[in-house]
Amino acid sequence: MRVPLSWLADFVDAPDAGAIAAALTQGGLEVESATRVGPDLSGVRVGHVVEREKHPNADRLSVCRVDLGEAEPATIVCGAPNVAAGQKVAVVSPGATLPGGQKLEKAKIRGVVSHGMICSAKELGLAEESEGILVLDPAAPVGAPLDRVVAAGDTVLEVALTPNRGDCASILGIAREVRAHFGGALRLPPIEPAEQGEPAAATVRVAIDDRAGCPRYCARLVRGVTLGASPAWLVARLEAAGMRSINAVVDVTNLVLLELGQPLHAFDWRTIRGGEIHVRRARADEKIATLDGATRALASEDLVIADAERAIAIAGVMGGAETEVGERTRDVLLESAHFDATRVRRTARRLGLATEASYRFERGIDDAGVRRAIDRAARLVAEICGGSVAPGVVEALGDAASAEPELALEPERVNRLLGTALDRATIAELLARVDVAVADDGRGPLRCRVPSHRNDVRRAVDLVEEVARIHGYDHIPTEMPVQRLVPVETRRGRAVTAAARDALVAAGLVECMTLPFASGAELDAIGLAADDPRRRSVRLVNALTEEESRLRTTLAPSLLGVARANRARQHARVRAFEVGRVFAPLAANDLPRETLQVAGVLVRGEPGLWDAREPAPLFFEAKGVVEATLAALGVAAAFEADAREPYLHPGASARISASGRVVGAVGELHPETAARLEIDAPCALFELDLDALAALPAAPVAYREVSRHPSVRRDLAVLLPRAQAAGDVLAAIRGTAGPHLVEAAVFDRYEGRGVPEERVSVAFRLVFQRPDRTLTDAEVARATDRVVRMLADRFGGELRQGAAQAQPGGG
Repeated sequence: MRVPLSWLADFVDAPDAGAIAAALTQGGLEVESATRVGPDLSGVRVGHVVEREKHPNADRLSVCRVDLGEAEPATIVCGAPNVAAGQKVAVVSPGATLPGGQKLEKAKIRGVVSHGMICSAKELGLAEESEGILVLDPAAPVGAPLDRVVAAGDTVLEVALTPNRGDCASILGIAREVRAHFGGALRLPPIEPAEQGEPAAATVRVAIDDRAGCPRYCARLVRGVTLGASPAWLVARLEAAGMRSINAVVDVTNLVLLELGQPLHAFDWRTIRGGEIHVRRARADEKIATLDGATRALASEDLVIADAERAIAIAGVMGGAETEVGERTRDVLLESAHFDATRVRRTARRLGLATEASYRFERGIDDAGVRRAIDRAARLVAEICGGSVAPGVVEALGDAASAEPELALEPERVNRLLGTALDRATIAELLARVDVAVADDGRGPLRCRVPSHRNDVRRAVDLVEEVARIHGYDHIPTEMPVQRLVPVETRRGRAVTAAARDALVAAGLVECMTLPFASGAELDAIGLAADDPRRRSVRLVNALTEEESRLRTTLAPSLLGVARANRARQHARVRAFEVGRVFAPLAANDLPRETLQVAGVLVRGEPGLWDAREPAPLFFEAKGVVEATLAALGVAAAFEADAREPYLHPGASARISASGRVVGAVGELHPETAARLEIDAPCALFELDLDALAALPAAPVAYREVSRHPSVRRDLAVLLPRAQAAGDVLAAIRGTAGPHLVEAAVFDRYEGRGVPEERVSVAFRLVFQRPDRTLTDAEVARATDRVVRMLADRFGGELRQGAAQAQPGGG
């Protein structure tokens, strides 16, 4: 919010901008900037006209000798008719710059050299029009900078308001905060209008049909106005606060909104049918043309202002075009109301309308300020636009607004929470500075009545926060907290999540965080079938956008979106993971079931070196990352070919299971999915169910001494059916080779010359080792023979000629 200090000074006496900014920021209202606006008078000084003579060569010019506090008076030629000896004037000397940006130079005017310029108010940017030079106060000190003598320009504070401090969305609200920090009296502008003529209630009728949506509605009638441009002071204040001038009546409503924090609206009374105002819900298929030129379809939950026939405004959001005030308006109906914050917020979000009015209603307004604001507006309209204010406020009441709460506050609790030693009287005085009325019997808790404008103070702990703010956080002593340590059993779920994060970071992946939403379009993009359970997602009641309207049921769209975004920004290589929850709907009124998962995405960038080798399939790289993660969790997992996920390649993916339960999947992205997502590089994805992994029994940590004896390696090249999965063969080898097999892996695959077309040659590396002694060749041969026979019997495997080779291992 923009706060001009000149406007703030009308409400409260305050120090300079720096002190105000520091105090507000310390009190929780961050001042983001303090900007000087208006003309720059830094090059202008106060001069004293010592003597004035007629110019020898021009009848309309004068030659003045002006004392600027220097050794000799300056000779200045002036054309203003009102210049006279003895005056204090504003002078710009040669070399200085005028407020408009023009640099002044010494000049000869009709034969006389002028050493400066005596300025008018217009030339200084202090007035739009002026006749003659600016004559200053006779007491102005000679030679002083003009900006110390003349109030020129203003300083505007940019204050960042937190959502709970809607009471500060006005000059009055900021003035209350300044007074709380610096003391002094709070001054309100003139409020009560002069009334005359027939009472408003004889002409205007107001009814609240939706009592829950509108606790209070007030209307005032101003007759016989003449609409025109706003006066300069009003335009200047609106512009300083960041608003543009529209017309005098609308400008008054905006001024009061900024001044007092109460949104107002003005109707052309002539356009209101039936002389009636109703606050009601919108009807089915009802539409309204709003002030921004759009025609908007209303929903039944929207609150509207209506006359006898149709909606004429969207309550708390925007007025209607058909009742807009304009040049032909003669009678103005002013509206000031208290609309339900939740209803206004929902309507504004649904319609995509964010206005100054909705901003304040959404945060809660002061019910006690509704009448004050409409009286102030009626007074200003009559003063600026003429006309007369009809006697009386036409008011209707709905369900009662929240009463001013009375809270009990124990001084001991204040000091316990803040670490202070404040006495009862000091606490009561600090609360009184924020308008909390405190009753103290000297024994029990303080009885505190919260003012109506503080909607954010509803609990005793909120009062403690107020004490801390006004006392000053910098005055709270710094003490280490004293707390009794109680052993707490660490939950396995947390340990599993932390270990998974560490393992993935160690593997070179970067953690990212995405929003927990997914749209139907994103589920379409990854190819989920219409009957896939993950299509049944939890829909948000008040979604910001359609793209963020449903809670996600899988992390895949989020991670693939990260990959696509990085590729679009020329980041070729992507290695990212996310730990997050997915949501599955249960019964209609139950909360969804939440499952903690981790997912990762790998996108291979283009080779960066001229001698780069052909990389291995990305599936194996992703599988290696998963294996390292599972190893860090102490989980023994099995990989089964084809993850059966529509977004993964069926020939380059695997399901992951542990203890007979599927806990995840890994694989390369399906080409069709990659095309839909416009990912034009090799991409792999994995997902793991952390909750399922945490539910598995923790594997015992066992120490195994490293063998000091050499290992023996056997390489077997086996002809297998082309469709045979190598993983199944490896599992069978591990179960057959015996207790001394310490490692088994595939290291080559060959098809082509010398291999039958229906077959493929797969090379396995087997490593044998004993912890207590060196294996003999006979022992290794027996184990190898068992493996070869098993391969032939179970898989139809044939050992290629000369394919069994012995290799010495390491010790």
